[in-house]
Amino acid sequence: MIARILFDGLWQGALVAAVALAVVRAVPSRDATTRYAIWFAALLALVAVPILAALSNTGALLLAAARPQISDGRWTLSLTPVTSLAHGTASLVPAVLPWIGAAWIAGVAACLIRLGASLMRIRQIRANATPLAHGGVLVSNDIAVPIAVGLFRPAIVVPKRLVETLAPADLERILAHERAHVRRRDVAGNLVQRLIEALLFFNPWVYLIGRNLTLEREAACDDWAIADTGASDAYAACLASFARTLRRAPLAAPSAMGSRHALLARIERLARSASRPIALNRYAIGGTIVLFAILTLALEAFSPALAFAPVQSVGSTSGNYANTVAACAHPNVDATVTSPAQPQLPHGANLKGSATATVTIAPNGSVAAASITKSSGNPQIDKAVLDAAKHSTYSPKLVNCKPMQGSYLFHADFAPSPSP
Repeated sequence: MIARILFDGLWQGALVAAVALAVVRAVPSRDATTRYAIWFAALLALVAVPILAALSNTGALLLAAARPQISDGRWTLSLTPVTSLAHGTASLVPAVLPWIGAAWIAGVAACLIRLGASLMRIRQIRANATPLAHGGVLVSNDIAVPIAVGLFRPAIVVPKRLVETLAPADLERILAHERAHVRRRDVAGNLVQRLIEALLFFNPWVYLIGRNLTLEREAACDDWAIADTGASDAYAACLASFARTLRRAPLAAPSAMGSRHALLARIERLARSASRPIALNRYAIGGTIVLFAILTLALEAFSPALAFAPVQSVGSTSGNYANTVAACAHPNVDATVTSPAQPQLPHGANLKGSATATVTIAPNGSVAAASITKSSGNPQIDKAVLDAAKHSTYSPKLVNCKPMQGSYLFHADFAPSPSP
């Protein structure tokens, strides 16, 4: 299961990044607060989407409603394949799969150790810093750039050199930027970002999203600082002076300083737009979340065929193993019901309800297991659906023409017969 989620995260992450990029492009560059929130939602989606797509069948259940149905007036069947990438992946890389989990754990451990060392360094810097006249501001000789620190007791740490050399107005501009980090709770947000980057260290999309997230976070704090100080040109000039002597901030601390290239991009942005909103566009964020939810449901319904080859439907006339292998003009197909059995209610029963059974189909097309996954609340209906699911015939799932174990959702709706 871990291997499936990690593998799916690589190609599903591309879809998450594409959705985020499309939404961000519709939001003006001057609205950095909203753009940051969109990228942060994308970062969370990188974790949530592969997990939900692997563990949930909600999308497949919704797809069942749109599938062709079979009915005799009293009952209606909806038949939907449930895909399982774990088996397909294992067949493709049997020698590698056992090592994927171990390699991932080792990589995560190394990243967390590095992150922990950074947090310990920040803690030490704060402990050795001395208070400044400004409330919540500390001065330190151990850093080269200002940083915001502290999840529960936030504070701003400023290099002693800056306090001694900066004009009071410029120092206030830098402090306004760091106060924005504190007010926006960016210390916690940055920590979440670093933890996800540690968990998905192998995934290139986490770094693409993280880079955009960092840029928009700093731009949003620029907007907050300018709203407080009211001096856009002077603030841009202050950033430009820092770009000449830039050093990196500790990993786990948001700072007014980024890379020299990022600073120049922020200065150019300040010169392009005069109006810079700091309020969140809730419609854009809500729309982004809805798009990620739709993407997740679609992946639940159609994966894993997208990871290997397009799904092609086949109309087999037999669930026979040999016939299935002979149908290898379609090398990647889901498990398919070839002859659904009719649910049989007790004679004279006129019941109403619906039930869903999950059927596991062996590589030879036989039913390996079946169970009720959504009960109707009526034992007679549940038994009728389960018996019909077990006595239906199926063709197995194919991955690169090789029969694999697959699953099917066998859903039946019962309605009372109309009175004569």
